[in-house]
Amino acid sequence: MSASGTYVCLCNAVGFELTGEPALACYCHCNTCRVYGGAPARVGAYSPEQFKLTKGSANLISYESGPGKIRNSCKTCGSMIYHILPNGLAVPPLGGVKWASDGVPVVPTMHIWYGDKGLEEANDDFIKYDGFPAGFA
Repeated sequence: MSASGTYVCLCNAVGFELTGEPALACYCHCNTCRVYGGAPARVGAYSPEQFKLTKGSANLISYESGPGKIRNSCKTCGSMIYHILPNGLAVPPLGGVKWASDGVPVVPTMHIWYGDKGLEEANDDFIKYDGFPAGFA
């Protein structure tokens, strides 16, 4: 079974679809994710073929939070929609995805940017990378 799901922002102006297994599914502890959402972000990294914006492209605002890393949010409600990494992968939030009933939800298997975590500790057995896993970015 493959994971697939849909997402719409809080105001219902922007939406996307996901299909297939992501290149990685993780908790991101980078400073930008923690400042943006108040906690580590639960995200997946998908190829452009797996991520499809279904509505609201004109309602996106973009911000380059690092060299080649673009964060896209809804300009009406402020919801995180997706990021684009320098390697071209789309990184949407997993928490708001409505997963298809015939598939398996995507859940994190690791922590990234754990070196940026501040005082928060993760109490699980997932591998913890100080940045991206080797060979990923």
